[in-house]
Amino acid sequence: MKTPLPAILLALLCGCTAVGPDAEIPVAPEAEMLFSTDSGLEATNLAQWWRQFQDPVLTELIEQGLQTAPTVESALARLRAARAEREGVDATFYPQFTADGSYRWSKAWGANETSGWNRNLSASVDAAWEIDIFGGLRRSAERAEAQEAKLAYSLQDVRISLAAEIAAAYVAVRRYEGQVAIAEANLALQERNVELVKKRHVSGDVIRYDVVSAEAQAARTRASLPQHRQNLIDSALRLDWLTGNPPYTFKARLTETQDVMHMPETAPKAPAAELLRRRADIRMAETDILAQTAAIGVAEAELYPKFSIGGSIGVSSPDLSPWDSYTRQLNFGPSVRWNLFGFGYWQRRVDAAKATLDATIADYRNTVLDAYRETEAAWVAYHREIERTLPLLDAERFCREALAIAKKRYEYGDIAIDDVITQQSLLLSAQENLVAHRAQLFTNAITLYRALGGGWSDEQEATATEFPAESEQF
Repeated sequence: MKTPLPAILLALLCGCTAVGPDAEIPVAPEAEMLFSTDSGLEATNLAQWWRQFQDPVLTELIEQGLQTAPTVESALARLRAARAEREGVDATFYPQFTADGSYRWSKAWGANETSGWNRNLSASVDAAWEIDIFGGLRRSAERAEAQEAKLAYSLQDVRISLAAEIAAAYVAVRRYEGQVAIAEANLALQERNVELVKKRHVSGDVIRYDVVSAEAQAARTRASLPQHRQNLIDSALRLDWLTGNPPYTFKARLTETQDVMHMPETAPKAPAAELLRRRADIRMAETDILAQTAAIGVAEAELYPKFSIGGSIGVSSPDLSPWDSYTRQLNFGPSVRWNLFGFGYWQRRVDAAKATLDATIADYRNTVLDAYRETEAAWVAYHREIERTLPLLDAERFCREALAIAKKRYEYGDIAIDDVITQQSLLLSAQENLVAHRAQLFTNAITLYRALGGGWSDEQEATATEFPAESEQF
């Protein structure tokens, strides 16, 4: 019994190995970091790290922004486009059919002039199926799949960055709210001092110098308020923009609640390298290697013959004649195309693809090293800022005590008004430093979460793409 031709072709196809190298992610450079020595944040805590701050307004802002921000919608649309392109490449594994048809009127003049119009009808259906003997189509599919995976990780990178930027803008809002409150409280205190000094001046207890000095201090504080308020508005407007909303959307929501953010637990509970591999830039660098490795196979496949099976069926008639008068034709069979001579063109394409892969691998290593640097810097900055907490609290407490003592001594006439004003300025500065420090501490924590790739879960990764496969480089 003869073996059917499709069975022969299928066996031939399955027995062939795709040309070009198989993808392999290189081993990441080793590194000893302070972050690693204290190793161990859980990946589950990183997925929605903003909840660790225990601030419902912050959680609401980030989770709404991740749903409605135009940057996320744009990244999603690009991912859909890449997925459609990959599915289009997958379709090339199957036979491709085309159809043509025409109906024409024609007339000739001169030596071959016809007495009337000629009419011609033709129609045909063509089919072609490329048999992927050397794996060029398979490598093209691998490249398209890697490109889709890269955009899936790019979407995650957009989400990670957006969550961090919203959180940083929210911290800035709370910081400037604090600075406005401190300035207003100090201004109220200084204005009371002015009234008190004026009364003492009227009674002859102090000279005019004390009055103008107190007035000058209040004026300086009063002049600082517009800038603090402008900074507050700028941060609030940025928050609206980041979440995809028009200006002042969250104004009421921000003013009805106070700053209730809590410092999260940032001691890692999983190996540092495992957490770093969650970074979308590292995953994208991996997919670049996978895509470029497949591109070598695509280029090498052009050095080998391409086999296909094709055929067509069609009909034609010089006129709208009865069916029996139509000319019918049918043809089918195998064909081959081979780029035999190109003066080195096709081989140079392979060489270029290999050189590009070398550059892509170098870029990957650079991405990993940069991830090490960024994470270590964020880790150190966060802990160094923590070290400033107690000294800043002490400074504020001592400045407050010094001001109380200065006020009493001024009342007794032991010191000049300048000493009281100096202590008030020092207290104001200490209070502003505390607010700025708290904001910087939260900002550094946010930066650390971002450096660790926080903001997406393994479930999101699985639904976004099943490619690439897990590697052992970390």
